[in-house]
Amino acid sequence: MEWKPEHSVGIREIDDQHKKVIEIIARIERSINNQRGWREIVYDVVDLRVFGRNHFEFEEGLMRMYGFQEYEKHAQEHQYFFTRLAEIESKSTYGLAESELLKFLRDWLKNHILQEDKDYADHILSGASVIRSNVTK
Repeated sequence: MEWKPEHSVGIREIDDQHKKVIEIIARIERSINNQRGWREIVYDVVDLRVFGRNHFEFEEGLMRMYGFQEYEKHAQEHQYFFTRLAEIESKSTYGLAESELLKFLRDWLKNHILQEDKDYADHILSGASVIRSNVTK
């Protein structure tokens, strides 16, 4: 798994963060393919969770700042990512996690980054204005 130009959403900071996500997923994939076992894989999964939380907060901040109407739906998808990751991790003690983890992460990249993230990026890049606060000076 590697970064490709078609993964770009057109916002440099988001693209850089997505490159990091893809890099972590590639490490997970290599560990699984090399049959390193869950003890090795779990460190990268934790890295993905920590980086993912920061990345999602950044994205959600942009969505709120630029008034993206699908913000709630997108934020729920981010929460689903962590819920699903925890479900897969719970299976790790039974040796069932690796293939399910790879399928989930590949599907997430394909469906979320390449579709959902491009939607809010298109909204911002189309000239959306920053939502101003109602606080008066």
